[in-house]
Amino acid sequence: MVLLEISMMIDIIDKVEIGKFQKLLNNVNRIVITCHKTADGDAIGSSLALCLLLRNMGKNATVIIPDQLPWSLNFIAQGKDYVTFSHQEIMAKNIVRNTQLLISLDYNDFNRVGAMKTCLEEAQVPKVLIDHHLNPVSQQWDVKFSHPEMSSTCELIYRIIEQCGWNSFVDKDIASCIFVGIMTDTGNLAFSSSYPEVYEVMARLMERGIDKPYLYKMAMDTVPLNSLKLQSYAILNKMTVIDDKFALIVLDKDDLDKFDYKPGDTERLVNRPLSVSGIYWSTFMREDAKYIKVSMRSEGDLAVDGLCAKYYNGGGHMHAAAGEHYGTLQEAIEIYYKIVEEIKKTKFNN
Repeated sequence: MVLLEISMMIDIIDKVEIGKFQKLLNNVNRIVITCHKTADGDAIGSSLALCLLLRNMGKNATVIIPDQLPWSLNFIAQGKDYVTFSHQEIMAKNIVRNTQLLISLDYNDFNRVGAMKTCLEEAQVPKVLIDHHLNPVSQQWDVKFSHPEMSSTCELIYRIIEQCGWNSFVDKDIASCIFVGIMTDTGNLAFSSSYPEVYEVMARLMERGIDKPYLYKMAMDTVPLNSLKLQSYAILNKMTVIDDKFALIVLDKDDLDKFDYKPGDTERLVNRPLSVSGIYWSTFMREDAKYIKVSMRSEGDLAVDGLCAKYYNGGGHMHAAAGEHYGTLQEAIEIYYKIVEEIKKTKFNN
């Protein structure tokens, strides 16, 4: 295969941090890689990619995820081993207890790993952060790669690989994992990707022989029948549009039970109202067992990361964020309507 001639990407990763990371890796063999709970494509993609890379380098690397992977991402994890903390807690704790290095991917606070939090915080080993979210809790990590300006943690992983000179260890499986993470976290390059170098990264991944049509079909355009029915029901019966600008979708436990809900069945549902001209803020609430899951998407100058942080114990990015309400569904809805009134006053003088 003739490789494309692509311009050199700028080395934007701090060389001091790169040096510290390489030194750590040179002195350890057993490595644990973790991501946030309710893993998305970027979280699991970056975790599996880095794990496979480290194994290609001769390291003993293990991925531990907090909870069950949604069905929509099983395709990228198929054939790759990882440990699920919620199902294999004793094994996971033993692996962490015996590790020499802990790497945190796609989260910037141990509060984002659910029941794994105490286990990871108490690990007496060097810790490395690789993430693209705002405002990391800096004191928790010895080495920190924090780049909110990047499209995804997967893009950050690839840039670290490039800057460390590890390209020879990148095979088709690793490239596929990174590609899926970038694709899902940018809506197939529809947002958070308005700079040329992210396309250079994608091109270099394609040079590794990835099956782009298959990865797109599985990651962005495949759903089970029950998921399609649930999402159609939600839009038809459970969506409220306010002033032609704000959309709220609410699914309670009865709604979920009616369609035999599985994790991942509401993936990307929160994005759908933004396809309507004039709607620039979409919110989705789902009644889970222990909390109300709240997801937000926006356009223009409305920053939803701050809203999720202030009102729903969460955070994220300017136009894509999520949080949790530890109370009733009705309370979460009432908070939402208070936010709507504040926005109407501040932005529209209503």
